[in-house]
Amino acid sequence: MADIVLISLYDRNAYGQRLMSANLKKRGHRCHMIFLKRYNTDWSYQLELEVGEYPWMGVNERGQVFKYASNSHISERELELLRGLLEKIKPDVIGMTVNTPLRVQNIKVTRFIKEHFNVPIVWGGYDPTVNAPQCLELCDYACVGEGDQAILEIAERIDEGRNFDDVCNLAYLREGRAFFKPKAPAEQDIDKYPWRDNSPEHKYFIEDDQLIENYPVINDRGPGEYQTMSARGCPYKCTYCCEALLKDIYEGEKFLRRRSPQDMVAELVEAKRQFNLTHIRFEDEIFGMNLKWLDEFAPLYREQVGLPFDAYIYPSRNIERIMKTLKYAGLTFCCLALESGSERINKKVFDRVYDRELFLKTVRVCKELDIPFYSDIITYNPYEQEEDLKKTLDVLMEMGGGFSMCINKLFVLPGTKLAEQMEKDGLTVGDASRDSMFNYYCRLFWIASFSPYSPQFIRLIHRIGLFRRHPALLNPLQVKAILNPSWAFGRLKLRASGLFTGAAKPPPHVTAGSSNGEALPGQNPVCQ
Repeated sequence: MADIVLISLYDRNAYGQRLMSANLKKRGHRCHMIFLKRYNTDWSYQLELEVGEYPWMGVNERGQVFKYASNSHISERELELLRGLLEKIKPDVIGMTVNTPLRVQNIKVTRFIKEHFNVPIVWGGYDPTVNAPQCLELCDYACVGEGDQAILEIAERIDEGRNFDDVCNLAYLREGRAFFKPKAPAEQDIDKYPWRDNSPEHKYFIEDDQLIENYPVINDRGPGEYQTMSARGCPYKCTYCCEALLKDIYEGEKFLRRRSPQDMVAELVEAKRQFNLTHIRFEDEIFGMNLKWLDEFAPLYREQVGLPFDAYIYPSRNIERIMKTLKYAGLTFCCLALESGSERINKKVFDRVYDRELFLKTVRVCKELDIPFYSDIITYNPYEQEEDLKKTLDVLMEMGGGFSMCINKLFVLPGTKLAEQMEKDGLTVGDASRDSMFNYYCRLFWIASFSPYSPQFIRLIHRIGLFRRHPALLNPLQVKAILNPSWAFGRLKLRASGLFTGAAKPPPHVTAGSSNGEALPGQNPVCQ
C-alpha cells in the first residue's frame, strides 16, 4: 500500500488533486493532502514581484493596477511544520501542482523538502507540461499531460519496489538527458473516475504558523459553496490559453469529454447531503454548450439538487434556448467573457471565435432572463492599437451597463501559440510608453459597465483632453456615484458603519486567472 502526499499551495479546492486522492483510495492506497497557505487577498497595490514571479495583474474600478491574489509569504515556522508532518507520514512520493503563477513558491517548497528528505518529488500542472526539462532541474519527475493514470502507475511501482521510469506521461533526467515516456490516451469515459475526495481524513492545513489535522474545509469560497466540473477540455483553441496546447498534446483524440448528467447530478446530491450546500459553481471552461446533454441535465438537477449555480458561458448558436434551459435548471450568475471587442485582435491575435452581434444578443438574453453576469477583458496587449481599444469600448457601451467586470493585463503563458508568435515578432508585454493609453481606456471600460447612461459621460470625458493626457485624474468610482446615486448612498452608509475600508476590489465571484486559460491550481484536473 503506497503512502502518497499531494501538496496544494494556496488552494483548498484543489479539484484535480482531490480527484487523484479519490482514485488512489479506491485502489487501496493512502493519499494525504496538505493545503499550504491561502492567497493573500489584501489588495494593497504593492506591485513588487519576487525574482521569477509571474506578473499576474488586473485593473480595478479605480483604474489602479493590482496584483491578483498575492501569494502570501510561507514562513520558516510553516516550513518546519511541513517538515514535521512529512516526517510523521513518511511518504513514498510527493506530488505538487505547479502552474506558472505559482512557480516561485513551488520552487521554494521543493528545495526545502529536498534538503531534508530523500523522497521522489513529482511536479504536475501546466508548467511541467510545457517546460519539463527546466522543471526537472528541481523535481525528480515531471508529468506531461493528464496525470490520472500516471499517479495510479506510480502507486503500483511503489508496491512493486520499482522506480517510476516506465510510468506513462512522466519525464525525467538521466545523465543530463531528458527522457519522455509515452502518454496514456485521454480517458473518454470520465464517469469511471470517482468523485472528488471531500473527506477530512488525511487532510492537513498549514497557515499562520499552525497545523490543523483532519481538515474539513473543501474550498476557498466559504461554507455552503461547492466547486465541480461536468467536463474536461474546451471546444476552442485560443492562442493565449493552455487548453490549446493540451489539445495539441492529445491531437487525434477527443479532448472535450463530458460526464453523464446522471453521474454529475448524483455527485451533487451526495455533496448537498454532506455539506448543507447553498450554491454550486461549475468550473467547466464553457458550461452547457451541448443542448442534448443540457436537456437531460436540467430536469435532473432541478428536481434532485435544486440549488442556484454559476458557470462560464459562451455566445453560440441556440444561445436563447441554452440560456432558458440553464435558467430553468438554476443558473443565477455567469461569466460572459468579451476579452476584446476588436475583431482583428480576436481573430488575428487570439484566434478566438468572436461574433459581435451574437455576443450582444447573448447580453440581451441574459438581461431579459434576469441572469446577472460579469465580463472578462484582456488588455495591455502589445498587438493592441487605440482603434482596438475603441472597439472594445464601443461593445461595452452597447451592453447597456449593469454588469460587473474583470479587467486583466495580458500575461503570456510560456509554450502557448501567443508566446511563440510574440517571440517571432520581437514583442514583449510591458511597454511602459503606452501605459497612459491603456490606463485611460481601462477607466472608460469601467465607466461603460456602470449604467445605461454611461455613453453620455464617456463622450463628455473624451471632449476633456486633460483626462486623456493624465488618466490618473479620472476616477471611475466618482463617475459611478453620479450615475448611480443609490450605490453611492449605500457606500457612505457602509463607510459610516466601519464595514467599508475604501479598497476597490473586483466582485467576489471572479476567479483570478480565468481569462488566460490557466486555472487556479486545482481548478482544472488537466495535468494534475
